[in-house]
Amino acid sequence: MAIKTAIIGCGRTANELHGPVLEKHPEFDVKVICDVNQEALDKYSQRFPEARKETDYHTLLNSDEFDFAIILTYSYMHTAMALDFIRAGKNVLITKPWAITTGEADSIIAEAEKNNVIVMPFIPCHDGADVVKLKEVIAAGTIGKVFRVYRAQMTFGKRSDWQTLKAYAGGYLNNWGPHIVEQAMHLVDEPIKTVYAHKRQIINPGDADDMFCSTMTTESGVIVQVDHNIISDYLPNWVVQGDKGTIYVKGNEMEIHEISYPAANDPNVYRSVTETKKTHITLEGKIFGDHYAIYSMIAETLKGKPYIVSLDYARHLTEIMQSIHESADEGKLVIL
Repeated sequence: MAIKTAIIGCGRTANELHGPVLEKHPEFDVKVICDVNQEALDKYSQRFPEARKETDYHTLLNSDEFDFAIILTYSYMHTAMALDFIRAGKNVLITKPWAITTGEADSIIAEAEKNNVIVMPFIPCHDGADVVKLKEVIAAGTIGKVFRVYRAQMTFGKRSDWQTLKAYAGGYLNNWGPHIVEQAMHLVDEPIKTVYAHKRQIINPGDADDMFCSTMTTESGVIVQVDHNIISDYLPNWVVQGDKGTIYVKGNEMEIHEISYPAANDPNVYRSVTETKKTHITLEGKIFGDHYAIYSMIAETLKGKPYIVSLDYARHLTEIMQSIHESADEGKLVIL
C-alpha cells in the first residue's frame, strides 16, 4: 500500500526536486498539498489534481488523510512545523536545514521519541557519486592516510529571493552548508572538534551571507575545509590529500595521483625524487544524489528499516553549522 503523504510548501524546491519524483513514485500517494500562497498551491495542484488543497497547515494536524508529512517551507519555519506534525503523530521528512540550532534539533529528537514517530532530515548529497567513489578510493589505501579534505561549491549568479534574508534563516551557509559540510563530515567519518570560519555578503542583495569558508579539525586531527563561493566556478570541488597521494574532483571528473617514494632516504639530496601515477575516472551516477533512489530509501525507512543517518549524526551536523555561524559572527575559534 502506498504511503499517504502531505506536502507542506509548494515553492521551487517542491516543484523542481520533490514533485517530479513523487508524482511517479509508486510508494507514495500524495493526498494533501499545502501552501499559504494560493497561486503556488494552484500551480502545484496540476501535478497532484486529486490531492486536497489547503492554505493553513494547522488544519491538517488532526487529519487521518495522511501519515507522512514532507516539509518544504522557508528555513526558519522548519522546526516549529516539524514539532506540530510530530506531536500530531505524523512521520516527517524535513528539508535542509532540518534545524538551525542544536536546541531545535534536541527538541525534534525528544518529541520524535516521545511520540514514537520517524523523523528524517533530507540529506540528498550524502551518498552522491563523488562521495561514494572517494570513500572507496580512501578505503583501498590508494592515497594513504588522509590528513586534509577540501570541499567547495562554486557558482556565478545572484539571487534576490527570501534566501538573501536573515529573517527567513536565508544565506548560503544555511542553504548549501547542509549539503557540502555534511558530505565532508561523512567522508572523514569522525566528529568535528574545532571550527574557525568567515562569512561575507559579496553580490547578493538582502542581509544574509552569500559566501562562507571554514577550517575545521576532526577528533584525530584531520583538517577539513569547506568553502562556498558565489563568484567563481573554476576551483575543484574536492581535494583530498593523503600521505601517499591526492584526489582531485571537478564535477563528475576525478583524478587520482598516487605518489611513489624512493626505497631509502638520502640526507644528501634536497628532496627525494618521486614518481606519480595518475588515474582519471568519470564518475557514474549523480553527484547531488539520485532523488528517486532516495525516496525509495525513505519508503523503506517508513516501513521499518533504519534511515541513512541517525538523528544524533544530524544533530552533530547542526552543531557544526551553528559553530560556523558563531565563529564567523564573533571572529573566534569554536571548540565543540
